[in-house]
Amino acid sequence: MYLLTALAQSSETAEWTPVALVVLIGALALVMGLARLLRRMLGLVTKVLLSAGAAMTGIASMLILCTALTTVLLVYAR
Repeated sequence: MYLLTALAQSSETAEWTPVALVVLIGALALVMGLARLLRRMLGLVTKVLLSAGAAMTGIASMLILCTALTTVLLVYAR
């Protein structure tokens, strides 16, 4: 135990502590900014996909209606 205390007191790691702290705070700020950006991008992609899904549903409904109308017309034209 005394050996560890002596090594801790004799090492010069105390001068690196502020630099490490600044680096860690900077990394944390970068990760938080990237997380916020990712969240916004996911929200935008979700809106685009929902509107594309609504458009595809409308197109599919119109195709089904046209197919049914064409089938009915062909049956009665015969």
